[in-house]
Amino acid sequence: ETLKTQTVVEGGAATAPTAPTVAGYDFAGWDKAFDNVTGDITVKAVYTVKTFTITWVVDGKSTSETYNYGATPTFKGTTDKAATAQYTYTFKGWDKAIAKVTGNATYTAQYTQTVNKYTITWNNYDGKPLATDTVAYGETPVYTGATPVKPADATTTYTFAGWDKTIAKVTGNATYTATFTAGDAVTYTITFVDEDGTTVLKTENVAYGA
Repeated sequence: ETLKTQTVVEGGAATAPTAPTVAGYDFAGWDKAFDNVTGDITVKAVYTVKTFTITWVVDGKSTSETYNYGATPTFKGTTDKAATAQYTYTFKGWDKAIAKVTGNATYTAQYTQTVNKYTITWNNYDGKPLATDTVAYGETPVYTGATPVKPADATTTYTFAGWDKTIAKVTGNATYTATFTAGDAVTYTITFVDEDGTTVLKTENVAYGA
C-alpha cells in the first residue's frame, strides 16, 4: 500500500507519513533513511510481531510461554493430576478452546474425578479371611457374612463380641478381626458304671474343673 508520494529537492529531507497500525505488530521504523534524498527512493515501513504470554495451569501449578501473535499455542508438559485418597483424576481438556494468539491468555486443565475404592478384609480370630469387600471412599463397610465362630476348647466356649476396632468410613484398605468373649465352661458327661461296666449307675454333666 502506498502511503504517500512526495517530491523533494536533491539533498532535501522527506516528511514521513503516519505509519498504519497493523494488528499484532508494532511499528519499528522505516527501512532506509530519507533525510538526504539524492534520487528516487521507496521507503518501506518495518514492523515487529507482538509477543504474548500464554499460561497453562495444571493441578494448581502454572507454567508460562511466550508466543508470537497469530501462533497456535501447544502445551508441552504433562496434564497428570496427583490422585488423593478419595479421588483419581482424568484429564478431560482445557477450560476453553485453544485459539490463535491475539493477547495474553490462560488455559486451566479440567478433570473428571473417580471415587477410589478400597479393599476391606474381615478376618476371623485366627487371621483367616471370612470375607473381602470392595468399598468406595467415604462409605461405611458392612459385614454381611455368617456370624464368626470360635470353636470351644477343652475348657471354655466362646461368643462373638464384635470386631477389634470400630468400623469407620473408608479412607483406605482396612482389616477387621473378629473378637470373642469367653462363655460358660465346657461341660463333660460323667458316667458311673458297675464293676463289670455293663450297668450304668448314674450319668452327670459336670463343668470343666468341677
